[in-house]
This record gives sequence, C-alpha cells and structure tokens, in this order.
Amino acid sequence: MLRDVIQANCRAQFTADDFSFVVRVLAKSPRDAVSLVTLLSDEQERDAILDHDLIYNSVVDETGCLQVSAAFYFYILTRRVLRRVSLDERALTDYVAAVLLAFSHINQIRAPGETAPTTRNYTYVSDLMVRLETCPPEQAYLLRTHMANYTLFLSGMFVERVNAHAERRGAPGISFYEAVGQSSFLSVARHPQAKRTEHQAIFQLLGDEFRRVRLALNNLAETLLHLHVTPSILIRPPT
Repeated sequence: MLRDVIQANCRAQFTADDFSFVVRVLAKSPRDAVSLVTLLSDEQERDAILDHDLIYNSVVDETGCLQVSAAFYFYILTRRVLRRVSLDERALTDYVAAVLLAFSHINQIRAPGETAPTTRNYTYVSDLMVRLETCPPEQAYLLRTHMANYTLFLSGMFVERVNAHAERRGAPGISFYEAVGQSSFLSVARHPQAKRTEHQAIFQLLGDEFRRVRLALNNLAETLLHLHVTPSILIRPPT
C-alpha cells in the first residue's frame, strides 16, 4: 500500500512534555512567564509564544537530555531558519518540519510501494523518475509528492553529501535536486487531489521558493544539527 502524503501537522503532534518545557523555560523570566492554561487555550497566542527567543535558545543551548518531542524540536528549529529567509508562513513551517520528522525514520526514506529494504540505504531520485513513467495514475501523485519531499530533504539536510557524490562519482549535483524538487512540488500543486486540501498552497509555495527553503535547511543542518558529528543533545522519547 502506498504511504500517505505527509501532513502539515507538527504542532498537532506536540506532547504534554513539550508544553511543560515551554512553561518551565518562560518561568525563568517573570516578565515572560506563561501559564499552561494560557498556552493551551489560545492558538494564536500559543503560536506567538513558540516564536519566543527564550524557547529557541533553550532548545539550542540545552545540554544533556532535551525533554521534548522530535516534532517540537524540528518545528522550533525549522521555524527559526525559515523566518531568517523571510518565509513566515506557519503552515510552511509545519510541513517542512513534518518532512524532517518523517525522514528521520529510516523506513520513510524508501519510496512509496517499496516493501523491503534495498541493498542501498536510500533510493536514487533517478529510480523514482523511472517509476513515474510506468506507475498507475492513482499512484503518480503520491510518488511525485514523495520525490518532491525526498529531494528537499536530501538537498536541504545533506548538501555536503550530494556535492561530494557529484565531485567523486559524477552523480547529479545540487542543481539537479533543485530542478527536480521544484518541478515536482509545482506539479503536485496542480493535481486535483492537492486542490481538495490545504496542501495546494504549501506545494505551490515550496515550488516557488524551493531554493530559499533548501538554503534555510542547509543552515539548519550546518549550524544547529551538526549531522557529521555525534550530537550533544539527546531528545527523550515520548513517555
């Protein structure tokens, strides 16, 4: 069975521990203290609180075990880097953070329809393009959406790996991933299935601004996640 399209729902996945973390962090500043009731009762105020510098700094600077969910962690970091490049739409942050969350699980890296691991630890984009030529119409939307998300993830979080493969093995460079990702998002934005959901506007924006989003994720990977070294921050799994 094909995998469902990733949803723009990172904020919907926040846990009680996440909200307790926010209250605990802001309680350190009497001026900015907030109650759990306030945090949970008003969506707009909650969103504004999540943008607070103290929350971001605490997530980045915390040492040891960070007691938040992976959804909260990716949302806070993604929100900051996208705002730095003037992409302030919360739905976009929700979706991009959900992509990072989904692809943080190794089984999500497999293409839709793959039921068994391959000898490689990831699928080549060229393989997905070949499959698109022969897959049934009802599967094309999901496969193309997966390809759009996959190229965003690879070019955003592993740009050094993409460049290294291009230099040493003659593999496609970053411009290839940008072109495929942009065209894939624009294509699925025009699909009738996307037009019936909130995804149409998000896909259109990702198609229009693929490079800016990619560069923001490059900054996230380079300055905040340090994927080339063992991380000093551990996220405690939800209890």
